[in-house]
Amino acid sequence: MSAVSHRGRRIRVGLLTASLTAGLAGFAAAPATALPTVPSGTVVAIGGAISPGEPYSTAIVQRIVDLAQAHAGAGNTPKIAVFTTASEVATNAAEAADWQNEDNATANGLYYANWFQAFGVDVYPVPIDVNAGEDYPGDPYSADNALDPSVAAEIASSDAVYFGGGDQINYVRALMGCTAADPADAAIFLFDTCSGTPAMAAIRSVVDSGGVSAGTSAGLTIQQGSDMITGGDPYPAWRDGAVPGWFEDDRLAYSPTGGFGFFSEGMLDSHFARRDRQPRIVKLALERQHTLAFGVEEKTALVVDRATRTGEVIGELGVSLLDVGAASTDGTNAAGVVYSYLSSGSTIDFASGEMTLAGTPHNGPGTAAPPAAPTDIWGSYECDYGTFGTLHLAQGLVTSTASTAFGDSCDTPVESPRFRTTYHRTAATTWNDDGGFTNLEMSITRIPSFTASARLIGAAASGSLPVGSEADIEVTVTNTGGTPLGGISINGAAAAGAPASLAPNASAVLTIRRTVAAGPQTFTVEVGATALDTNGAELRVAAAPQTVSAQITGTPAPQQPTTPAPNGGSATPATQHGNATLARTGGPEFGWPLAIAGLLLAGAAGALAGTRRLARR
Repeated sequence: MSAVSHRGRRIRVGLLTASLTAGLAGFAAAPATALPTVPSGTVVAIGGAISPGEPYSTAIVQRIVDLAQAHAGAGNTPKIAVFTTASEVATNAAEAADWQNEDNATANGLYYANWFQAFGVDVYPVPIDVNAGEDYPGDPYSADNALDPSVAAEIASSDAVYFGGGDQINYVRALMGCTAADPADAAIFLFDTCSGTPAMAAIRSVVDSGGVSAGTSAGLTIQQGSDMITGGDPYPAWRDGAVPGWFEDDRLAYSPTGGFGFFSEGMLDSHFARRDRQPRIVKLALERQHTLAFGVEEKTALVVDRATRTGEVIGELGVSLLDVGAASTDGTNAAGVVYSYLSSGSTIDFASGEMTLAGTPHNGPGTAAPPAAPTDIWGSYECDYGTFGTLHLAQGLVTSTASTAFGDSCDTPVESPRFRTTYHRTAATTWNDDGGFTNLEMSITRIPSFTASARLIGAAASGSLPVGSEADIEVTVTNTGGTPLGGISINGAAAAGAPASLAPNASAVLTIRRTVAAGPQTFTVEVGATALDTNGAELRVAAAPQTVSAQITGTPAPQQPTTPAPNGGSATPATQHGNATLARTGGPEFGWPLAIAGLLLAGAAGALAGTRRLARR
């Protein structure tokens, strides 16, 4: 909600002329999502928190006024129709008139009128709130006025329409003429069809004639078409997924029939990185199969020329672009999201996808130290409720010497399981000195982890083996994280026999061999693994490696017994006889005749040798 959504604007007093009333009498209700064949006009999507006197807010309103002046033509005073329908209704006349302190549709109308008139424009505070009838005697704001031809005529005669903050579903309810066949769906504003109202037709006529549709916070969100977000906090959004309708709790919700559809380049979200809304818009884009999502920061606007399909960022901060067109997801984990952040002064060509960062773009690593890993990256209410964690991690990475960085969600029982946001620098990543960057790869996954242990097995289990022999080492890897694991490695090389995918809570037993050296020694290995989704797709998120070791002592190799050589010659291994040896060659019942024959032959050979020695003397 914009910081000024509780403010008011001055109500124009006076009767409409008969000619204006007659001119709108025939206004047909246009389909809620209808767009001209060749779109024209300008959308100024403001992320929220604008206020009078603040320099960036002043610059944004001046841009709206300049665009309205171009539509009005030189020498004519531009007119802006201001809608505060997203605000709550006033409950009495005193609240309605207190534009400096109250947050309601009537008071906000007064507030914006006072502010915008200082820019030299005419202002028509449109008297439409979300409730039919009067909320107090003499209440000028009513949803009934969306059907009034005289109100539609005033809107149609404007050069720009401006939509204040609050709850975007109120714009749908009051202006778009939506219905639901099921009363249960109607109760959560889950509509089947939207046919529009005369006021909505008048709004479209302004934009389609080349005018301006501007809005802050809820007034930004209503600019998109189907699957408009209606609420949700980052953590439950990612954990639980999206549901259609509107709810007062923190679940991720959306309106399938959507908003006005003036911005047709992707999904929209406001107060974006300040509230770490990246997870919720990525989740909704993936589930509803939208390729692009844009998040606009506070005191910042995305100015979109619908005819040329180009956009410019103005204001204090920037606009996030999240491209999920090539992303993979299994419903819990997602990888391959491309994250860009266009700082003020940057531009985008929606047709070609070309983004131009303001200032001097840089490629490759920077010189700063790698960013620390946040432990509450989404700014949870349960932990420290930080802001900008998701964006600041990305900005810290692109200017650093590192190629990857990650941060985890809040660690409390309420927010379990935990999730990890990981960024990877790619060859296409660029960045500037104002915090802008393009083409950073992003993933959101359960946190991968595992334990590993090692022990000697077989003969090595005794703790000693002869030098030069092979020690068998059993390495057990247990998946203790929230994602399947693949790519299990030993000292950086693929581990033989490792499963392609190791499910959470499952274990794998690997056997490796090492050659034993002399004396006490330690066999140390580093075990690695990477996260997979449940479909087996690589998430490019590594679990923390584990180092395990086993100790063994290398003993001298056993010496075989030897027998003296005849006449002092070299010793030769003693010939072993007996049943054990015989059994290995077939058993004693066959071996003894051969043994006797061998002895007789040896004796004969000895006698012959003696005869030869005597002959030489």
